[in-house]
Amino acid sequence: MPSEFDLAPANALQEGEMRTFTTTAGAEVLLVLRQGQYVALAPKCPHYGAPLEKGRIVGDQLVCPWHHACFRVTDGHLCQPPALDNLPSYPVRVAEGRVWVQLPAHPAAAAETPDATPTALVGGEVPAPNAAAPDARTFVVVGGGAAGQFAAQTLRTEGFGGRIVLVTAEPTAPTDRTKLSKAYLAGKATDKNLPLRKPSFYDEHRIELLTDTRATGLNLHTRQLRLSSRGPLHYDVLLLAPGGTPNTLPKLPGHELDGVLVLRSAQDAAALKQATTKAQRIVVIGSSFIGMEAAASLAGEGRHITVVAQEAEPLEKVLGPKIGRMFRNLHRRHGVRFKTEAEVAALEGENGRVTAVRLASGQRLPAEVVVLGVGVRPATEFLAETLTLEKDGGVRVDAHLCAAKHVYAAGDVALYPLPAGLGQHRIEHWRMAQQQGACAARNMLGQHVAFEEIPFFWTQQFGKSLRYVGHATVWDEIIFHGDVRRHKFLALYAHQNKLVAAAAIQHDDEMVCIAELMRLGQMPTPTAARRKLNWSKLLEKAGK
Repeated sequence: MPSEFDLAPANALQEGEMRTFTTTAGAEVLLVLRQGQYVALAPKCPHYGAPLEKGRIVGDQLVCPWHHACFRVTDGHLCQPPALDNLPSYPVRVAEGRVWVQLPAHPAAAAETPDATPTALVGGEVPAPNAAAPDARTFVVVGGGAAGQFAAQTLRTEGFGGRIVLVTAEPTAPTDRTKLSKAYLAGKATDKNLPLRKPSFYDEHRIELLTDTRATGLNLHTRQLRLSSRGPLHYDVLLLAPGGTPNTLPKLPGHELDGVLVLRSAQDAAALKQATTKAQRIVVIGSSFIGMEAAASLAGEGRHITVVAQEAEPLEKVLGPKIGRMFRNLHRRHGVRFKTEAEVAALEGENGRVTAVRLASGQRLPAEVVVLGVGVRPATEFLAETLTLEKDGGVRVDAHLCAAKHVYAAGDVALYPLPAGLGQHRIEHWRMAQQQGACAARNMLGQHVAFEEIPFFWTQQFGKSLRYVGHATVWDEIIFHGDVRRHKFLALYAHQNKLVAAAAIQHDDEMVCIAELMRLGQMPTPTAARRKLNWSKLLEKAGK
């Protein structure tokens, strides 16, 4: 039975304010005063448990401060990932000068250790399938990653009543790939913590999950998808979201040796974790985000870790040399060594197992395990005879993510037009893939929605969390505020007299504001941004 609690005085909040209160039973409730009405919500984000009182209300949405999941303020309805579930909301009333909230006997509580909790169990309400009339059509989704999983979920919550088939080459149901290079390798998460959804979710939402099934070909004329383990599958509408395949450096001598591993799937992560259990010397080739996160997660326990990179600073192509240097110094303080501006000549081994990495300089780095963090390529080989692929294997789509008649593409493979005429780009971000999956699903249903979301990603290394919003492949200038060396800064990337991206550590609220200003096309000029700005006031002004 639900119980009602005296939560706070009726004048506890000012208009637009939100704060977490604790009931006499010990349950926490986020109270929001909006347009003169109180709203009671669960206090933590159902993604990774971020305290939502540190977030921000933007329009009619509550934005998580950590990873920018968005919920409708009035009822907690999920508006934007990376959260998968609605934010629980509770009945509230004002009487006798007090705010009263009605809570269920067991209100959803965010997990204290979200890294060690399956994503869908962190603390939210699973969106129910929308009641829909029977539909004779079959919608097929290729890929069980972020885009494919969220697309299948969205099809149901948007009211599709037909058949949904989710095809994945992985042997398991969709997993939270963001945990693999971080919590999983660091030993904070296990195999049971990785699924995005309970198995019952797919049954309840009538999503047919074909695991260990690879797409091998496509016939646009007959609308048939060829599969590796069964006959052709007919579709009425198709979503291509197969994700990426890790690069393996096939021309590198010794690349086939045991102990040379990649990190993309849960199976890759399990193999790497097993291989490094007793390994003392590990070499990471490539200073990509995956490579750097893997190095951070594997550091410690007496291991000698060396990162070999062609660049002078890690991550400098994305973040610039100054922030790259900060990450290199952070790693070095934790014992990670670097060989920068270096080229790998060969991998050496004995009895079929890797023993060393030999550089072009002649230096030999002993290694019991080698991790390849040299990027991924779109897993689109099966489309080569059907679609005109980009040079890198990407699939060009229009603003509605349409690749061909009755065919859409989303996630890592989609080369899509950025808003504001910033050109076609293929962006490999988890949240972006989810957002594209949702947009593609709506367009599969005939809603004709243009994809206009602003890219956002995060990385966490040695406890330092960097957020990035926007997209900059080149820039004329990076404007810094704060101290990069002390891991508290805001960096603004300017190109052709526009601010096109931002990166920050310990500036979560500013990053929420910047993301919304970018979406509104109301970013200040680089000249104005050289001064310290009040981003909250800029957003308030832009919203009027």
